Parts: sequence; structure tokens; C-alpha cells
Amino acid sequence: MQLFHGLGGLFHDASQLSRPILTHLNADTSWLLSLPYPGGEPHPRGRKFFHILIDPWLQGPQTDLASWFSQQWHATASSVQTISELNTRLKELETLASAPSATDAGEPNTSSHAEYESDALGCIDIVVVSHEFTDHCNRATLEEVSPDTPIFATEAAAHLISSWQHFRHVYPVASFSKRSHDWRNTSPDALPSWLGISRIITKRDALHLHSAILLTFNIRSSAQDEAPEGIIYSPHGILANDLEILSLASPRINVLALLHGLHHIKLGVRQLNLGARNALRAQRTCGAKYWVST
Repeated sequence: MQLFHGLGGLFHDASQLSRPILTHLNADTSWLLSLPYPGGEPHPRGRKFFHILIDPWLQGPQTDLASWFSQQWHATASSVQTISELNTRLKELETLASAPSATDAGEPNTSSHAEYESDALGCIDIVVVSHEFTDHCNRATLEEVSPDTPIFATEAAAHLISSWQHFRHVYPVASFSKRSHDWRNTSPDALPSWLGISRIITKRDALHLHSAILLTFNIRSSAQDEAPEGIIYSPHGILANDLEILSLASPRINVLALLHGLHHIKLGVRQLNLGARNALRAQRTCGAKYWVST
């Protein structure tokens, strides 16, 4: 898809209405979640959105175990080829989002960007990595991100990323469980208080392939009076029964979207991806308003 043509008005309207924007960066599973800053909350100069980069793999090969065993490339080129290009486009969209009206937000104006408080860091506020596999945790793409950008990764991925000694702040993602079911407890100092990141896992799955990242946020202008919203991201699928734990959430979480694939894929006896039938059950279990295919 063309990432930025025609999105200026969308970003402007989303900022005014306090609604998130989810952008698919390629035909694989690299995503950008843009959350408008809640009213009254501090934010960098020239910025309307908090940008979360998820599982970035923009170009080059992806290898499983060894190149002779499995090596893949993108069949369709990513909408952006580098992190630098992504930051440039995000700055353009931030400028358009700040336009006086949606009709003024038609085309990027690269000659008059707003003044950015953290220009050296770009517009990517945090990165989330769901798995340690190289199509989710791609070293070449990740090392294009500023070392000062906080990384939130699952335990195995966090250990791997830390070993590269590129990023200054790598945080393991906390589990959402019966003992820890308040999303506010998953918002460490590196995150704004209105955003939380946690992980729903299946204990029977030793590799946690069928786990999910839960992004919870409260961005409405009347945030104190409304339940937070959540986005569940499970690129390999998560068993529907494992989402029943969300019924214990306190405060209650309104699930806005479930990101779950359509294809049922097995390698020998190993279930790699859960398909559409499980996704339908998972959507019904968590009550997601939208189901987005990964």
C-alpha cells in the first residue's frame, strides 16, 4: 500500500477525534500504531501523535536457524525501505496533522516542518518486538533505530537485543495474568501513564509462539470517565481460550482491534499459525470491535 498519499487528512481528523491510526508497513507483519496524545498530557514540540513501531523488518533477508535451512525476502517491497525514510514521512504527517483544517492537510510540505523537540531521535517513540525470530526481531532494521529509543520486547527477544549492545534501554514485556491484571501496572517510567504494554501467554506453549502483545491506552479527552482501549497483536495467533483472562481486567479493557492471521499453517506436527476459525473464536472471546489480518 502507499503509506502516505492521502493520509494527511486522516491524521488531522484522528488527532481532533483522539482516535488511533494503525498502519501496515509491509505485506509481512511490520506495523505502526499512532496514538494521539490525550488532551492536557505533555508531548514533544511539533508532535500530535505517540508512534509505536511494531516488529520492524523493512528490507533484506530473514533467516530461520541458518540460511541453508530457511531464508526469505519480501515478495512485495515495504512501503518504506529504511527507518530514516519512515521518520521523514512521519514528520510530514505530523505537520499535516497540525494544519488548521483537514482541507489544508492534503499534501506534504517538506519545506516547512514544525520545530521538533527531539529531531535526532525522529518520531518513533518506542519499538515493540513480539518474538525473537528474525521476521519480528530483525537486527538490520532495528539497528537503524536510534539507540535512545526504548525497546519493549518479549523475554527471549529482549535478551537477544540486549546482546547487540546497540540500545540503551531494553525492557522485557510484563505478563498479563490473574495476579497482574491491572493494565496500569504495565506502564513503567519509560512509558506515559496513559499507555501500558503486556503479554498474554499460553503456558502449554514452550516457545510462546501463540502468545499476544496487549497494548492498552486511555487517550480520550474524558479519560477519567471511560474504560481504556486495547489492541491485541498476535502474529501467529493465540488460542481463543487464553483471551478469557481479559474478563479479569480491572479496570475493564475495551478491545478495539485483534491482529490475528487467517492462514492455518503447520510444519510437520508443529502448529505455526492458527487460522481463521481460531481468529473468529478469539474475536468473540475478547469482543474486539475490529479484526485485522496479519
